[in-house]
Amino acid sequence: MLRLRRALDSKQMTVKSCAELIGISEKSLYNKLTGASDFSYKEVKKLQIMFPDFNMDYYLSDDIQPSA
Repeated sequence: MLRLRRALDSKQMTVKSCAELIGISEKSLYNKLTGASDFSYKEVKKLQIMFPDFNMDYYLSDDIQPSA
């Protein structure tokens, strides 16, 4: 979820403030950003409201590029 982390940085938003806005703990958001757990549908919808100019499919997809 490095892309989402970069999006937070571009909006000058901390993990803590983002977590508060979507209604989860900072630890939970950290786990989601590191891939240890997944975002719920409700959380993704809140992220879409916070970042209407971002494509959530892109920001929530894996950052790893397939090898050729």
